[in-house]
Amino acid sequence: MFKPFENGTESHAIHDLTLENQEDCVSIYGNLQLTKDRAGLQAAKALQAFLNDVVSALESEPNLPEKIDRQDEQEIENPFL
Repeated sequence: MFKPFENGTESHAIHDLTLENQEDCVSIYGNLQLTKDRAGLQAAKALQAFLNDVVSALESEPNLPEKIDRQDEQEIENPFL
């Protein structure tokens, strides 16, 4: 797994849930079903560990701004359509 907010080009997947790293943002998107079994527990713990790392990284910032301004992602046309 990557360190949040460092090396802004990394991503990781937990089943169909994607965790994408950028230097000023971490994006989480997709689908994750946490089933009531060992596989669900393992996926839940992986997600929990990642979110704990995000919280720790944010809490360790000495001058964390109230809110940052980010440009909205612009959609690009799919060249394969």
